[in-house]
Amino acid sequence: MGEETPTYPLQYERFSFAYGQDAQTKAVENIDLKLPAGRVVLITGPSGAGKTTLCRAGNGLIPQEFKGKMQGRVIISEKYTARKYGVSALSKLVGVLQQDPDTQLFLPTIEDEIVFGPCNYGLPAEEIRQRSEYLLQLTRLTPHRKKNPHNLSGGQKQVCALAAILAFQPETLILDEPTSNIDPQGSEIVLELIAKQAREEGRTTLLIEHKLEEAVHMVDEMILLDQGKILYRGPVREVLEHVEYIDSVGLNAPQVTLLAARLRSAGWQVKRLPLDSEEAVEVLGPLIDREKLQQQSELPPRHKSRKTEEVVIDIRGLKHTYKDGTIALHNIDLRIQRGEFVAILGQNGSGKTTLVKHLNGLLKPTEGLVTIVGQDTRKASVNTLARTVGLIFQNPDNQICKMKVYDEIAFGLKNIGVPKEQISERVRQVAEELEIVHLLDKNPFTLSMGEKQRIAVAAVLAMQPDILILDEPTTGQDFKRAKEIMDMAVRLHEAGKTILVITHDMNLAAEYCERVVVLAGGKVLLDSPTREAFQNDAALRESSLRPPQVTLLGRALGYPGTWLTVNEAFTTLQGMQRGGEQSA
Repeated sequence: MGEETPTYPLQYERFSFAYGQDAQTKAVENIDLKLPAGRVVLITGPSGAGKTTLCRAGNGLIPQEFKGKMQGRVIISEKYTARKYGVSALSKLVGVLQQDPDTQLFLPTIEDEIVFGPCNYGLPAEEIRQRSEYLLQLTRLTPHRKKNPHNLSGGQKQVCALAAILAFQPETLILDEPTSNIDPQGSEIVLELIAKQAREEGRTTLLIEHKLEEAVHMVDEMILLDQGKILYRGPVREVLEHVEYIDSVGLNAPQVTLLAARLRSAGWQVKRLPLDSEEAVEVLGPLIDREKLQQQSELPPRHKSRKTEEVVIDIRGLKHTYKDGTIALHNIDLRIQRGEFVAILGQNGSGKTTLVKHLNGLLKPTEGLVTIVGQDTRKASVNTLARTVGLIFQNPDNQICKMKVYDEIAFGLKNIGVPKEQISERVRQVAEELEIVHLLDKNPFTLSMGEKQRIAVAAVLAMQPDILILDEPTTGQDFKRAKEIMDMAVRLHEAGKTILVITHDMNLAAEYCERVVVLAGGKVLLDSPTREAFQNDAALRESSLRPPQVTLLGRALGYPGTWLTVNEAFTTLQGMQRGGEQSA
């Protein structure tokens, strides 16, 4: 019996696209790509590489909704073209999860969202019920099934939107950064669910993702896209042989893969690059003088403390209950001193975003007191607090309100009375620092999520607040852009600003923050210096968080300290090679 002829439910044939009728710059150029049934293909690349454009073309949004100059063809289910068929018709074949779940949620409860598609297709009631229960359980949304999706955290919204798409079982699934707002444990659950369903149901899955550490074990093939073109394509290990290049273009490569590659470049006989910390122990362990490593002392603090005695954020007995009765915060006591750089960590729904919305008056305490530089937030207006506290939202679409990027950045400055000549200077300065000068005349709503996030950051930084709160500032960003945002936060910190970062990215928290506060169930579970925090396995497990890969590697190798970054691990291991002749 001969082999079955493979099917390709999604194909791009010499596909090119430039936005706008007169646009000259192509977002993608001459893409030839066949996606086979039952396989998960990971496409990664820096912000602006063309990843979102491929997603939009996969279900007809390009060219039906996003107008521009299109060349080549996009073929769905081997017979329908995106140029000829509308989004509504193609949606029965292709499910798309966008970066911003708010654009896909419109019903009053989570349960309604999940059953909406199957009900429209007229499926039997019992089958609809079974699908709903299965997806609620897998996405950890069962306790919230009767809640309004728009009252959920960003990560919970995202898994709700994913569940709603999976419920009607499309032939092809396109996911544009599906884990960008999800905690590490939730990311693993979502990616495992995607991979499992792809293989069991023969679904073609195109995954756009920056989180390579979590995705590499789940996918069958990896594609590196840059400047609208495919640079590398193949099995994950084959593409990750280019890990140092991948790191150089701003992607968050697995830490242990990058570490092993750097050691190999330094002369170590590393013959296979590991993908996770367990594999790294197997590969690197035989090459390391363990006895010498175990005699090393703890590294000094990564950052010079700029903390003063002044308490600028004083939270006492804070409780917040939403109108639907959900108690989001329980008796929070927290003090932040001027000049601190603090990470607020926790799983989806732990209360992080609710907490920070109390810091600029967007929410008022149900009980307790929040004081910002001596101002009681129950009495101070949002406009008054905005002069002191700059809040960058998790979702830039909730922040952007102008039709031109320049006007968006200037908007807050005008509201607080900054002179016109200073407005222009500040806008230009922050645009240069974030490399968005070329976007100043563009409509922000037509840009990628990563570009919109940088615009939202620029609008807040231009106001020069004393306290800067970044709520998942790296959403939709490649690692290079994320580091640029955080490096700017470091410069502001060095100038005396107080910085709070709400994030799921353990690597960024480890690299930049000097103090970690972990929330779980609306309570403070852990509050300690960063190195100590990443040694507390019990608290991290309870909050669905994981230490960085290099932290786990150091512990497994018997290193007595705590590595927080690849550079720390690499620096420590230099001179630790055993003999110099062994290989792995």
